[in-house]
Formats: sequence, structure tokens, C-alpha cells
Amino acid sequence: MSANEKLALFDYDGTIVDSAIMIVEGAIAAFRMCGLPDPDPRKVRENIGKPLAIALDEYMPPGYKVTPEQISEAYRSWYAEQGRLGLQNEPLYPGVVDLLKELKTNEWLIGIATNKSRLGLTNGLAKHHLSDFFDITLSTDENIPKPNPAMAIKAMKDLGVENKFCVIIGDTINDIGLGVNAGITSIGVTWGYNSRELLKTAGATHLVNNANDLGKLMKTIFA
Repeated sequence: MSANEKLALFDYDGTIVDSAIMIVEGAIAAFRMCGLPDPDPRKVRENIGKPLAIALDEYMPPGYKVTPEQISEAYRSWYAEQGRLGLQNEPLYPGVVDLLKELKTNEWLIGIATNKSRLGLTNGLAKHHLSDFFDITLSTDENIPKPNPAMAIKAMKDLGVENKFCVIIGDTINDIGLGVNAGITSIGVTWGYNSRELLKTAGATHLVNNANDLGKLMKTIFA
């Protein structure tokens, strides 16, 4: 591939789709399956973007002999059933798919780097008819979770892209952390689950408020 290939890596939850409602519902269902009291929905939402077991550990009640891994398994079981029934409640954010299509038209390589499971990502992409749309998709089933740079490093290696022509686009400090750790440009989107202030403090190279602003930025970012 050309040394001047450009790669845009997108986070999934909170960046391409709004999955907060489903993640909160799944956490509550998983806690109930494990005999635990319902978690605080606000804390569940605040921890979206973290690897599942780590996020669950943030709001597990004390005094129960249930591990985050057991809750993770219950969550995955619930999520898989929702997917089987076609009940994923993860609407696309406005303008994002049009932006993705525009990037492809402008000869960008596009990928996904997510802390979501492979099953969850596969189900979500299928529901939105995006299964064959991306040049590469990376999940925590095969890679070290963000903010570790492993996903970006693999994507650049597999697609033949230099880090000066790679950008990570996401809504949480884990996405921005991946960018910082991989030495690539990072764009924080403010329509997701972390605040503008958090994204800025984490080291975001750029911040955007909507897909239209992101599209304008992408036209000039490596010009």
C-alpha cells in the first residue's frame, strides 16, 4: 500500500451508535441474574467505554461473593439473546453513516477500535447494515483494551499506514488515551459519554460537536 494511506479509526459505543440505554439495561439484567441489587444507572453510564469487567467492578456492591467476570458472562448472555431476537437498542448518531461514506469516497481507510465484545460489535454492525463496510474491526476479544495502543498498532500494521496518517475518533478518555499512547492524532466527539473537559484533559488533539463538524475537520486534518 502507499505510504500516504490515511486511516480513520472509530470507537463504536458513544461514537457511531448510542448504546447507553442498552448497556444500562444489560447491566441491570446481569446484576439480577447474579442475585445482586440493581446498579446505579448513572454509574453504569459513566463507565461506558471501559472493558466490561473493569467497568462492572466500579459499581459492584460490597459484600457479595460474585466476581466481575461472572457478571460479565451474565451480561454477554443477555446481550447475545437480545441480538438473537433483533432487540439491540443502539440507534445510530445523526450524520455518522453519511460521514463514513464520505470518507470512503475520499479514499480514507476506515476501521473500528472498540472495547465492546466481538459478538456485540458483529450484531450491531449487522443490524445497521454495516457488516462489510469497514477495512478493519478490532475488539477486546482479540486485542488489549484501550487505552493500550495495541488496536491502533495492529490496524496500522495490517493496513500499511504510518502513524502520522492515522487518527482515532472517540467519545471517551480511553479513545484519547489510545491516541496518545500510539502517537497518533485523536479527535474527541462531544456527543458521547465523556465531557468535553475530560476529553481535553486526556489530551485530545481536536474536539468536535457533531458529524458535520467532524466531516469538515477530516477534509483538512492531514492536508
